[in-house]
Amino acid sequence: MRSIPFYPVMVLLLVGFGAYLGCDHSPIDLPLQNVNHESSGQLDPLAEFVIPQRTPSNIIVGSFNLQRLGPTKISDPWVVEKFAEIIRVFDVLALQEITSVDQRTLALLVEQVNRNGANYAYTISERIGREATNGYREQYAFVYDQNRLEGGPQYCYKVEDPQDLLHREPFVGRFRSRVVSGAPFSFSLINIHTDPDEIDTELDVLADVFVNVRQFEYAQGEDDVVLLGDLNAGPNQLRKLGSIPGILPLVISQPTNTRGTRTIDNFLLDPQLTSEYVGRCGTIDLAKVFNLGPTDAERLSDHLPIWAEFSSAELRTYQAAVAGIPTDSVRR
Repeated sequence: MRSIPFYPVMVLLLVGFGAYLGCDHSPIDLPLQNVNHESSGQLDPLAEFVIPQRTPSNIIVGSFNLQRLGPTKISDPWVVEKFAEIIRVFDVLALQEITSVDQRTLALLVEQVNRNGANYAYTISERIGREATNGYREQYAFVYDQNRLEGGPQYCYKVEDPQDLLHREPFVGRFRSRVVSGAPFSFSLINIHTDPDEIDTELDVLADVFVNVRQFEYAQGEDDVVLLGDLNAGPNQLRKLGSIPGILPLVISQPTNTRGTRTIDNFLLDPQLTSEYVGRCGTIDLAKVFNLGPTDAERLSDHLPIWAEFSSAELRTYQAAVAGIPTDSVRR
């Protein structure tokens, strides 16, 4: 992709059905220590068999639906430690279903992540949901390793939905790798959790979201845009979202729920534009990695973390991708 300046989103831009707003959230003050990639827990010794090790030449991006991270889970040391072990194997992990009203909840989890000398921070959305219907709200977040990525609340924004087409408006975060040499890989992530009761409508709306966000990002010079999260739909059931030319789901055949029955979490990207994707992705089977029975595995979440590996340095895109602005027409 093209090398661009990395700067905060500070503008209001009307695109399609929504607007893109800069975040107001202040960063949480966390202890900044030298990173230690060797965790004291159980996940890292198995990580090479589950997920690629992080090196200076790669970036590991992930997504994880925490299944109602609230007072019960954050007060359970066993759950918190397992979540911390999972986060430490990623450079950036998109989180869904943070349901706690207490805004210290995610900060407490990240403090646990950093107890081994790591240097993670996070950005979090406002509480999102249709309060008029059932009062249920949740938050999106990105947790990222500050030693390996540049990011922060000033580089994120929520996709506004004035027509109320989605139960939960997507949350977009921009990141850039910190590499020793070469041009750093920069990319934008669209974090999403669809509503399963209105999945057909929401998948079609998300196609417009993806197109609009990509056009906005491209206008800023960024063409590496990845939609990731809990889609509540399989890779062959994405409707209009799956019909955007060039856009492909990465997780095809691996189940992403804890029971191993459905592939509902995914990454979507254009591999011609994002040639930094190295072709490797997968899931972390919580039961196998932590040697858990079904009950304890679901005590963590009903979803599995998913991961994808990217180059940490910018790579030349295919000629077709650099000829002009991405084609955003959607087949109907």
